[in-house]
Amino acid sequence: MCEIKDFFKTNGKYVVICTYYDGDFKSAKTISIFDKDNSVAKITNFSMTHTKQCFNNNPISPVFMIEDDIEERFLQYGNKVTIG
Repeated sequence: MCEIKDFFKTNGKYVVICTYYDGDFKSAKTISIFDKDNSVAKITNFSMTHTKQCFNNNPISPVFMIEDDIEERFLQYGNKVTIG
């Protein structure tokens, strides 16, 4: 599990940057995002990449682009994200 660190919209799609994630997420099939009320948005139409840590030993951070429409309440800083 990680948390949303930042997001932005480009070409009608959302790019989401998460905090460090210690696990395999490159082969993910679904992403679940939980809002502050613990409601969940399940996302299956996305592309995934990662950022590299240059000067530390922290795990890498997932970055994904959501291809579907999603309510912005799910894209707030600190919302929990599970990748599976």
